[in-house]
Amino acid sequence: MTDAQLLELMARYRLAYGAADEKTLAAVVSDDFQWHMHYSDAGEMNATGKILFGVEAMVQEIRRRQASWRNLKYENLVERAAGDFILQMFTASGIDEKDRSFRVNVVDVYCVSQGLITKKDTYWKGTWGRFDKDN
Repeated sequence: MTDAQLLELMARYRLAYGAADEKTLAAVVSDDFQWHMHYSDAGEMNATGKILFGVEAMVQEIRRRQASWRNLKYENLVERAAGDFILQMFTASGIDEKDRSFRVNVVDVYCVSQGLITKKDTYWKGTWGRFDKDN
């Protein structure tokens, strides 16, 4: 795929992700899609995280976040095509399900094969709890 095609695929994915649109997500990700998350089943941040498999699991996680996170804000989105990958960088802030404020810099690495996203690998770096706006 060309860089322009990769970025168009990401635009469709991003809109469907934001809407938890299972039908559109299924059209842009592979049947064996994996989401390698930034935290474990115990809710702890770690390097290995948990893995969600398939569109249904991804949509469940998106809906869980929509129902339990408040004041969510995304800023400074940058997306770059890189061969068979798409790099997405942004800052996210809000209040999580444990009533903790967070502000994180996020890097998502998307693998693409045969015109579909096959993997989302997520990395978060930031603060939870009390913080000032400069962190």
